[in-house]
Amino acid sequence: MCNSDVVYYDFDNFRLDVERQKLLKNGEPVLLTHKAFQTLQILVQNFGQTVKKEDIYNELWTDSFVEEANLTQYIYLLRKTLGKNPAGVSYIETVARRGYVFTAQVEKVCASESLTETKPETALPENGFQLPQAAAQFDESQKIVQSNGSHPWFVKNENIEVTNNQQDEPSKPEETAAGKAKNLSWTRRLSFAGLILAFTLAVALGLVIYFQTEKSAETPASAINSIAVLPLQPIDDESLEGKLGLGMANAIIMRLSKLQKIPVRPTSAIFRYTDAPVLSITETGRELGVDAVLEGTVQRDGERVRVSVQLVRIADGKPLWAEMFDEKSTDIFALQDSISGRVAQSLALKLTPQQWKLLEQRPTNNPEALEAYQLGVYFWNTRTKENLQKAVVHFQKAIEIDPNFAESHAMLADTYNMLGYYRYADSREMTAKARAAAEKALALDDSIAEAHIAMAFIQLTPTSVEEAQHSIERAIELAPYNSTARVRYAWILFRLGKSDQAVSQMKLAQEYDPLSPVSNGALCNILTFQESFAEAVKVCEKAVELAPNSANNRLALANAYFFNGNIEEAIKQVKIDIESGRKRFSSLGSLGYIYAKLNRRAEAEAIVAQLKPEADKDAGLFNDLTLITYALGSRDESFVYFQKAYNTKVLPMNLIYTDPVWKEIREDSRFIKMLGNRN
Repeated sequence: MCNSDVVYYDFDNFRLDVERQKLLKNGEPVLLTHKAFQTLQILVQNFGQTVKKEDIYNELWTDSFVEEANLTQYIYLLRKTLGKNPAGVSYIETVARRGYVFTAQVEKVCASESLTETKPETALPENGFQLPQAAAQFDESQKIVQSNGSHPWFVKNENIEVTNNQQDEPSKPEETAAGKAKNLSWTRRLSFAGLILAFTLAVALGLVIYFQTEKSAETPASAINSIAVLPLQPIDDESLEGKLGLGMANAIIMRLSKLQKIPVRPTSAIFRYTDAPVLSITETGRELGVDAVLEGTVQRDGERVRVSVQLVRIADGKPLWAEMFDEKSTDIFALQDSISGRVAQSLALKLTPQQWKLLEQRPTNNPEALEAYQLGVYFWNTRTKENLQKAVVHFQKAIEIDPNFAESHAMLADTYNMLGYYRYADSREMTAKARAAAEKALALDDSIAEAHIAMAFIQLTPTSVEEAQHSIERAIELAPYNSTARVRYAWILFRLGKSDQAVSQMKLAQEYDPLSPVSNGALCNILTFQESFAEAVKVCEKAVELAPNSANNRLALANAYFFNGNIEEAIKQVKIDIESGRKRFSSLGSLGYIYAKLNRRAEAEAIVAQLKPEADKDAGLFNDLTLITYALGSRDESFVYFQKAYNTKVLPMNLIYTDPVWKEIREDSRFIKMLGNRN
């Protein structure tokens, strides 16, 4: 039973340090906000008993009105932090309509107990060296307290007096009074010397600890060379429906990216975690190839938005900083500003006044327009036909609300680009719409990287490659860690015949977004075009593994397999894509080409018969018919289809000069002549 104040509460492998307001797990500090710690302390102090909600309110928020959602948020965070006990039970259980119960058995450690040390009288220290007696007494008068699980600090115990406790011994017969005085003098000198030695050691240790602590304070920032901002996880249905968490992450990513101080994974890299919360922050950080991850929760409660975030260092899984924010939904911009600023500070980024202004720049001042834009970004990242169409609707809505919302014009332009690129819509119509939207974005603000990225895509034609290069280089200047910009720069360089530089850019795109099926699929294709088929297969397999249903990646894998000599696997991959029904006739074209090259004429000709009537609806199929009939030896028929593709302006010029499937055709004199006319 405690006769003095409790200084620790121990349960399982946790220790609640009341004096220092810290929670330790296995001796290591666990980061909690002040209010979260206080909430936990109240529950732990009353373990096994129901603690009413109103009692917690009265204890923690006596001077202010607080809504129940605040407490709910802290309980949620505590449950997430503590996890479950060894029996698999939550440490905090809810008692319906009443309050909460802390379920663990808690052991109280009192002040008097924590200061008591018992040492065997004859035991030696681990190194076999025993301090002089006076030094040993000094050691007993100092209490070593672990401040953070690793650094000991000496705290003087004022109640212990330093004295010589040796028992008097009978004098030896030959010992004189002078001898006694001399021995006593040496004893005192030894005692004093021991005290000086102990004091010196203590001071030296204290200085070492001080400078280690100062150094460690700088270590987290200096060790963080890249960061990912995960979608904030909703803890209610309202936030989930609005994809609010991804929107918040996207806003923070955009702000930090503008600083160009540290690589920040793009929204496309963290999109996959929107609907699938991560189980392990450290594993996720390693997957993304970053040194730190910002993660947290978001809750929309009426007119308020509550966000709790923490920055976790991946090397050791330790939080570097954590904080809670509570703002009106109309002040969501202030909330995003606050989080971005605190992340920059915690990373010790030395920002100029101009860079601080960049952090505070807002794409729009209308919350409704911002939410529509963020939903558009969410759907744009999926790359499916239905969701790209939804993205158009949301970007248009944002523009209707705020016509000067430049970022929304830019993303609308690139959504049109994707609809045309994946053949989800007429490419000529989409290009015209994309150009108009991109030009509007640039007229409003030419410092938006996404606008230049969209424009570069539009300009990537045989007659304006240099313009495309200028646009994409400007985009990279504005956003050097944007993986989409790097992918498109690689294609431009490849078109200019700079294949080695193109591969380098594509690998940078993969580095900045390692889990992106887009960047991996693009690298797969460019390696195939370089005829590095074995390496292409490995990258293509990863791209398909990341997104089995992603447009074009499975066909790219089939292409790599075919040229690498794995024919059966190539056919298998194409058939999987055909059965999916996503781009059935385009996939049939790939299968027809393989059959033709294998001289399986009957199967190839059957596919040609299926594609002919469809080509009138989808002019892009003229390219497939060109390739299949040429491989079958029907050169005149192939040239007719090539002319139709030329007349409808669907010839894939970027592929004709690079893709090995076009190799024989681009060496044929009749085709060379037409290609010369087109150039």
